[in-house]
Amino acid sequence: MQPAVLQAVDAWEQHWHQTQAAAVTALKVAFPKLSDRPRYVGCDDIRLEYEEAGRGSGRVCLDDEGRASVEFDQVPNEVIAHAVDDVRFPYLSDAEGPLCEAPPGTYVYECEGSGGQFEFVLGARGLGQVVISFATVPDVVTVLDALERALIEHEVDVPQQ
Repeated sequence: MQPAVLQAVDAWEQHWHQTQAAAVTALKVAFPKLSDRPRYVGCDDIRLEYEEAGRGSGRVCLDDEGRASVEFDQVPNEVIAHAVDDVRFPYLSDAEGPLCEAPPGTYVYECEGSGGQFEFVLGARGLGQVVISFATVPDVVTVLDALERALIEHEVDVPQQ
C-alpha cells in the first residue's frame, strides 16, 4: 500500500478505538454498575456486565459496527415502567397508556430510523427484563440513564430491612 493510504487507515483505526472508548465511557456513566468483562474468543464485541441484589443483572455489548445491545434480567417491574415512561417512547406495542399502568406483558418499540429494537417485559411476579438489540449508543445510554435514575428512586421508596 501507498504510504498515504497506510496513514489514512491508521488514522481511521485510531479514531475508531477512540470512538469505542467514548461509547464505553458513556454507557458506564449512564449505568455506573457496569464493569468490563473479557471478550469471548473470536468475538470483537466489547462486554460490560452487572449483577446486584434487588437491582437485577445483565450485560451490555458494543459490536464492531458501533451498535449496542442490552440484556437485563430480574429488574423490578416498577423500575422498568418508570424508566420507559420517563424516556417517552413514541409507541410501544400493546401499551394503551403509560407503562406504569400496564399489566404484566411484553412491550416493544422498533425504531424505524435506526433499526434498534427495544423490548420491555413486565413479569407476572414483579420482576422483568429489558432487552435492546442493535440500537445506537445514544439511544441505549438514554434508556440506561433512565433505568439508573428509576433504580435510585425505587431504593428510596422501598424500606431497607
